[in-house]
Amino acid sequence: MGVRGLTSYIAQRAEVYLKPFELHNTALVIDGDNLACNLYKDVTGTYSAFGGDYDDFYRAVLQFFQVLAECNIRPYVLMDGGYEERKLRTVSKRLRGKISVIKKINPCASITLFPLHLKEVFIDAVKDCGVPLMRCVFEADDELAALARKLNCPVLSYDSDFYIHNVKYIPLITLTVKVLTKQRKQSGSQSHNRRLRQHEAKHVEKRTKSHKIMSGIKTAFSESPAKAGKTYKYLDCCIYRVEHLCGRGALGPEKLPLFAALLGNDYIARSAFRNFFAAGLGKAGRSRKLKQQQRRIRVILQWLREQTAESALNKVLSRLKKSQRDSLVAQVQAAISGYSNELCHSYDFFDKHYEAAFPCIEAYSEPEEEEEDVNEAEVNALRNSDEEEEEQQEDTDKDEKQLEQSSNEDDGEGDEDVAHPETEIEDKTLLFPQWFLDKLYPGSIPRYFVDLLHLRKYINNPQIEHFGHHDANALALPILNYSFALLHHVAGEETQPDLDEEGHPLPIEYTYLTRALRVTNVRYFRMPIEQKPAFEFVPSSPDARHLRVIFEEQLPHANVPQLFEHLELLPEDLQLYFLAIVYWLHKSEHCDLLHLHALLLCLVVLRTVDVTIPAEREVKEFARRFGKILKQERAVRDKEAAEGVRRGIKPTLLELPVPERMPHVPKSDCYLVQENLLPHFHMQEIFKKKYDLYSTTVIHSFAEFQSVVYQLNGLNALLNQPRSSPRMNQLFCGAFIYNLYDLLRNRIDVRYHVEHFLLADSRLMFDFYCYLYDWCAPFVPHWKQQSETEQAAAKVVEKKRLKKQRQAARKAAAAAADDETTADPNAEQLQKSEDEEDAFFDLNNKFCGLKV
Repeated sequence: MGVRGLTSYIAQRAEVYLKPFELHNTALVIDGDNLACNLYKDVTGTYSAFGGDYDDFYRAVLQFFQVLAECNIRPYVLMDGGYEERKLRTVSKRLRGKISVIKKINPCASITLFPLHLKEVFIDAVKDCGVPLMRCVFEADDELAALARKLNCPVLSYDSDFYIHNVKYIPLITLTVKVLTKQRKQSGSQSHNRRLRQHEAKHVEKRTKSHKIMSGIKTAFSESPAKAGKTYKYLDCCIYRVEHLCGRGALGPEKLPLFAALLGNDYIARSAFRNFFAAGLGKAGRSRKLKQQQRRIRVILQWLREQTAESALNKVLSRLKKSQRDSLVAQVQAAISGYSNELCHSYDFFDKHYEAAFPCIEAYSEPEEEEEDVNEAEVNALRNSDEEEEEQQEDTDKDEKQLEQSSNEDDGEGDEDVAHPETEIEDKTLLFPQWFLDKLYPGSIPRYFVDLLHLRKYINNPQIEHFGHHDANALALPILNYSFALLHHVAGEETQPDLDEEGHPLPIEYTYLTRALRVTNVRYFRMPIEQKPAFEFVPSSPDARHLRVIFEEQLPHANVPQLFEHLELLPEDLQLYFLAIVYWLHKSEHCDLLHLHALLLCLVVLRTVDVTIPAEREVKEFARRFGKILKQERAVRDKEAAEGVRRGIKPTLLELPVPERMPHVPKSDCYLVQENLLPHFHMQEIFKKKYDLYSTTVIHSFAEFQSVVYQLNGLNALLNQPRSSPRMNQLFCGAFIYNLYDLLRNRIDVRYHVEHFLLADSRLMFDFYCYLYDWCAPFVPHWKQQSETEQAAAKVVEKKRLKKQRQAARKAAAAAADDETTADPNAEQLQKSEDEEDAFFDLNNKFCGLKV
């Protein structure tokens, strides 16, 4: 949810509010969505402009949890669910912000936009690490705090809400993901009770402003194993407790919910307290050295120290409109219950679904002792010095920018969040049927299903796409509509439609929020259920017939019986992915066969090379690590070529179907192929000079494809996985796919270029690529089909036309140059003299030229 400005406020005073901490031998509750976003931002950087490098991100998640395991840290990951109704206004605001970023996208810009499959790839990686994971029904903040209190362990996140929650909180920006080793006799209470040194506090503030969490995940391996029991491994970080902000009871924990509400959050706008700030609290000062929100936090803290919880709430309510008072009281009460909530569904879920979910871990890093109180005099001195200290950098917190914008809105807009409070119930899981929770808790279905079932809304987060086209998800709307119909036609639990004034049934519909066409705005569309599902929906029973119905209804020109018959020829993990390819080829107006070639090449490389040899994307590092292997293999193959020896496939492999040969691809093939393709995993250098060469129209086609995969995978999960879910980290790398498309669109014969240049060092990989393309060929719509000969002829004609055009332009330029060279340089003067009367000029008379 977030308390606006509090993260920056704490970071600027890190030596008072944060304590050094050694993280090891403990349980750790992790905010999964927060970690996923920050990891992706650090790992991929500006490559998000190409639609998502899921392979790099997946490896980073694996490395992160491997580092935790080395320090004997037992993580528990909780993911967010759907949105609560009171947050929809904030969601709409943020959606407009994303749309404005997409409109002006620049591949070299520092803005990171999260790709569509980010959370699903993160969940795949966490499960592959064997880490307990659960998706909550709504925001996971309260559940994170409840589980942390139950396990008596810290929470790892980057959300200012945890500065208010009654938990031990490790801000993610303070975590150094590098394993350190220390002698046990050196550990003790002194390391936990000391304050941050000045350079450490400045480091925290700097990382807060840059939003940089993990610049590089590192694991320190000892050259010689240490003696057992003599040393321990740990991660360096800072820890926060709510007592640090309260300080010797001057600000009691019971006042913190009101403190958070006065600052504003996603559920209540700060402009609602405008009258209170003007009359009841007074001005926050006019220091040029502190931002307005920082001054406001300081003044609110000082004011609350002099009030009781009851008197402070009464004074605030007295300055609010009557229509807002009940809402504020309800929110403060809800916050108080959330900050001390003991209802913990995640504990029961982990205990039931994971063997030995809560092992007893001895806490070497934190002896159980009473935390040292914060020195109140030091807090006051620091607060008074705020007027004199000069800010070194401008605060880049986006939430604060949105806050400044909201302060300029009129009272009606600012009060919208608090005017219609949502009815609170203690256990929000009671809003959902048990079969739905059984799919939601393990993370099997995406979070948008909560919105469809609870709010009857779908918030379409835009991808990197062409602003002049309809949103990329529009292509997959029939699949989404079918999923919504299934949710309301569960066998034995069909939703009964509401009736109008005349007693006629109203259609069951959901609201589709998406970007408007060509303008920076949000549009709302009503999407009713047009017809019931063709078959009965039993949530616990996998039923692939529903997938087939989608293709029969939406792809009238495709041979659907043949499609599902040939589907069995593909590996299980590729079947749903290729169903999405066929759907995309038929429904998209913007994709062509070059897009298909790029997707298949990326699939072959990621699914073969990255699982055979160590994944390395840096060209210099790849050459350093594998240079000797590459040199030796090149020498062997050059010698064979000189002797006329042709490398082939082993007879034993020829007996296998092409897909089953791929686990047997030699490592030498992978090294050589990867060396050739490695530059294409990086952004083209030309974009740094001419970023307008970056084509959003090309990206838009791939964004449409990602939407189809996303919706089809969601429907498949709702149907209890009749097909295996695609692993996007082995299938899609946005920068690589874009560069392949850009490379192939200038080739006359694509297959020839792939065989002799891109996959020239591996016959097995080329055969797999041909196998996949030939599988797709019968299902390519006829209006996109073109034989290789026709394609080559068309390109030859086009090249000849362009060549003649260039030759004509050169001839014209040469003729113009010749005319200028042979012309008399005095022709202009001669022309003028012919037009004038011949005049006599006496050279001996200096006044002759003056005559009229």
